[in-house]
Amino acid sequence: MSGTDVAREESAGSAPAQAPKGKSPLLGYLWIWLPFPLMLGGLVFWQIRSGKLEKKAPEIQVEATMFEGAGADVPVLIAALQQERDHLATEWQDLHSAQKRLLLEQGEIDARQKQVEALLAKVDAKVKTVSDDKSHQLDQLARVYETMKPDAAAAILAGIDVDTATAVLQRMKERSAAGILAKIPSESAARISKKMLQHP
Repeated sequence: MSGTDVAREESAGSAPAQAPKGKSPLLGYLWIWLPFPLMLGGLVFWQIRSGKLEKKAPEIQVEATMFEGAGADVPVLIAALQQERDHLATEWQDLHSAQKRLLLEQGEIDARQKQVEALLAKVDAKVKTVSDDKSHQLDQLARVYETMKPDAAAAILAGIDVDTATAVLQRMKERSAAGILAKIPSESAARISKKMLQHP
């Protein structure tokens, strides 16, 4: 065996193992890249076993730093907050009670208002009845004066108040009213005429 053959055999023995020729290229890639994930998995397993990848709890650390430096003041702060909460609860109850009282008073006011409205309606009805009665009486009185002689009717109307005399004359026929008004003294007749102009 020559030196060249020996060098070829040594170089062939020292070369890394390759995938057999004539097979799928996928197997060739697996043959090359498969050791890397295995090595990475072993490294991670070794880190976990050695305690270098322990899980930390940042939430607990944040909660711990919330009261950092408070020391003995924490119970005092909690007591103050509780007292403020109780005070607010009392105020809320007072407001709720005041609201109930206002609702009751509003109900009473509404009831009183309805009573007043009912009374006003009765008063209006009574006034209308009285007014109707008075109007009916004035109509009767006007008919009575129309049947009288103008001198007698004028003497009576001159002695009563201007409003009543005016209302009676306005309910009479124009011819009868003119005859009676002509017999009334001029001063009283002027006042009656002025009143008739104001309330035709």
